[in-house]
Amino acid sequence: MGFKGFAKVLGAGSVALAGSYGFVKFEHEKCSIPKNTKYTVPDRLKSRDEMLNKLKNEKFDVLVIGGGCTGTSVALDLATRGLNCALVEANDFASGASSKSTKLLHGGIRYLESAIYHLDFQELRFVWKALEERAHMLGTLPYANYPIPIVMPIYKLWQLPYFWVNIKVYELLARFFCCNETRIPSSFFSDKSNALFNFPALRTKGLLGAVVYYDGQHNDSRTNLMMALTSTVNNYVPGQKGSTVCNYVKVKKILRDENTDKVVGALVEDVLTGEEFKVMSEVVVNCTGPFAGEVKKMNDPESQISILYSRGSHLTVPKKYCPTPYGLIIPKTTDGRVLFALPWLNETIIGTTDNRDDLHFNPKATKEDINFITGDASLYMNCSNEQLRSEIKSMWSGLRPLIKGVDDVSQTGKLSRGHVIEVDEKGLVNVYGGKWTICRLMAQDCVDDLLKFYKHLKQSYKCRTRNMVLLGTHDKEGNHNIDEIRPKFNQLSFRLMRDYGVSEDTASHLVESYGYKAEEVCSLSKELNMLTKLHKNYPHLLGEVVYGVRNELACTPVDVLARRTRLAFLDAAAALESLDQVVGVMEKELNWSSNTKKSLRNEAERYLRDMLHVPT
Repeated sequence: MGFKGFAKVLGAGSVALAGSYGFVKFEHEKCSIPKNTKYTVPDRLKSRDEMLNKLKNEKFDVLVIGGGCTGTSVALDLATRGLNCALVEANDFASGASSKSTKLLHGGIRYLESAIYHLDFQELRFVWKALEERAHMLGTLPYANYPIPIVMPIYKLWQLPYFWVNIKVYELLARFFCCNETRIPSSFFSDKSNALFNFPALRTKGLLGAVVYYDGQHNDSRTNLMMALTSTVNNYVPGQKGSTVCNYVKVKKILRDENTDKVVGALVEDVLTGEEFKVMSEVVVNCTGPFAGEVKKMNDPESQISILYSRGSHLTVPKKYCPTPYGLIIPKTTDGRVLFALPWLNETIIGTTDNRDDLHFNPKATKEDINFITGDASLYMNCSNEQLRSEIKSMWSGLRPLIKGVDDVSQTGKLSRGHVIEVDEKGLVNVYGGKWTICRLMAQDCVDDLLKFYKHLKQSYKCRTRNMVLLGTHDKEGNHNIDEIRPKFNQLSFRLMRDYGVSEDTASHLVESYGYKAEEVCSLSKELNMLTKLHKNYPHLLGEVVYGVRNELACTPVDVLARRTRLAFLDAAAALESLDQVVGVMEKELNWSSNTKKSLRNEAERYLRDMLHVPT
């Protein structure tokens, strides 16, 4: 090839690359909210009683069933487009798999290898979108969501170029697809001594070094809650129609018009009182995760959906196993999976498993799950299997809904983590599959499809949820600057220690849980003389129980201990020790009868005992 021929090829390649980048940039900015958006800060949020009253008396454009990450994302998308949305959840927000994740916001590094090896464009597109959405999730709630460095240890010489190339391709794709707005630092190589400095618990025998890359980490149930609450605020962003969201409202039946046979809403039950009533809407969206097939059968008893259920189990062990901000990835376990050991809220979580299971609401970590996690973790960590098992502080499992393909797949780890949206001409939309990182995109796709099909529903705005921030991320005037957020939160921690006398660990916990609203928590706690700790070994304040009831729709002790404070996930025994104190505070706040108090306390004790590990 002559110089002219080479120049032509180079020129054509440059044009193609520029065109590709232009397309990616257009896609990246298409659904973004303007960076200078000023958010409306409400004086107060609606109570559950106010929400119930609206459910009973209004007709909605859309009724969403399910209060996990998918359902609340759909509610937020609908609200920001100016549509009148209701959401009901049979239990608490994020009570299913959405609170039982590995707490990672990742771009799908394990799917990238599969995409390249099999030349699978669909899998590559999944990685593209996951990388984009990871950047969004890190910005949407920056006090609770943040980058985490993860150590990938190298014990064989061939692993160095293999891991390094994989990580660098992952990183370059992130920069390309996110137009350099990854919100993630660059990866780097670490020699043996630095690898042990970053992750002291690493097995030293045979260690050559490590590749360190970054992904995202979050507080899953609090992210879920903030999406739900943010969706309820009128004009939070200009033109937003505040949604009506209510936990402990169970759908009993999908309602149809007798003449047209079209869906017109649902018959629901207030689980806390037993009262049944109708919620009327133009369209119903089924976002119930593993239970999507069951809800679909309410509408069509003959329907079939190919969903398999994967049980993901995790363990919490002491902080000493991850004493630094660095986590660990075991890239290939004894059965070919991936395992993580991660610092989280001053403890260490290890997981996950990926095993077939049946459909049930509260799956439990099995003995086999525990042995797999501790056994494989101990191969890479400087501790024994028995030692890890003896120090388990909490354990939990969640069911992942996975979309089954045409061929039978015996290993759930090989099934798609993508999502499918099914629109019924009668007015039911079903959302299947998906994962935490891409929940915003799932909601966008769902509402786009819904509006294309049901043309009588009119949006006031197109999708604009990307880069939108949630409650607690802006100051009292609604100002927000992502570049200044960390320094300002550090200043907020100092003010909490100075003005309220809380300890450093409590101040950090409050800011990482509530953002700017941490001052509201401290102010209420001081007013009620509840600046004392809920448990002596943990930073949570007793006043957080009242704050959860008054401002975060907490209705039961499990809501507070598991999904508002996260104490149950950190230390189930400590949560049990705190149970009576929580029950006593909630009894007064919610005017419980003695029977209600006893019932909810017993229910909470059963839940917490299921999270306890009893050594055998």
